[in-house]
Amino acid sequence: MSMKSDSVLYSFVQRNIAPVVKRYSRLEVVGLENLPPEGEGALLACNHSGSVWWDALCLIAGLGDRPVNFVAHHWDAKLRFMRLFLENFGCGFLDEHVCDICESGSVVKGVQSGKLMCIYPEESYHSFRHRYTLFKFSPHVVKYADIAKVPIIPITIIGAEEAAATFFGPKFKNVPLHIPLHPPIILPFKVTIDIGKPYFYEELLPSDTETVMGKDECYAQAAEQLREHMFSTMSQYRTCRLSDEKYIDRLAWY
Repeated sequence: MSMKSDSVLYSFVQRNIAPVVKRYSRLEVVGLENLPPEGEGALLACNHSGSVWWDALCLIAGLGDRPVNFVAHHWDAKLRFMRLFLENFGCGFLDEHVCDICESGSVVKGVQSGKLMCIYPEESYHSFRHRYTLFKFSPHVVKYADIAKVPIIPITIIGAEEAAATFFGPKFKNVPLHIPLHPPIILPFKVTIDIGKPYFYEELLPSDTETVMGKDECYAQAAEQLREHMFSTMSQYRTCRLSDEKYIDRLAWY
């Protein structure tokens, strides 16, 4: 029996909008067999490609009847109208700091209850200028997986960067917002969703790493290993690059 979303808004999108997105983007999904059985939770670590949430709509369409709960940026929770909208859509919110993550948080509780939670390790979507660039991953995703004892599944979305590009408009790497100076344009580029092999936290670390490194260093190293796995997959579809920078500088937000 298929799991259903608790969100009426999500169910509406899944039923009425996702089929249109699937046809318009000529959606191709690779690796559906890598998802856990229904009722078992996992973290979906996804590159945030394109704008106007087109990549999220493609993921909803690609997973069909299987609902996915997105993890919105904690910055969005500070804006009342945005928080209400995202909560109605069934989203959780990123903890502000890695040290804030605990068993009682919404993301951990969500995956432990059997949900697929989609998290964006770069914390923001790209401008067209930074298309197919993987910036440093936040260790949030790895710590969530460690505490919840669930796998991380890298998901690479190809094509949304061109389909929903933001060409002009300020996108400062120190803030989550991107303000386009042109109307949203959704072009009919083919979109491919590649669902990778699942990894538990320990599998992203060399053996005996935790005996010589602190937990925070381990999370950072595991996040880097996850990024390299996603980069390897992305390289099969597009010319891409790794950046040593963080796309979001948390110390420079305000």
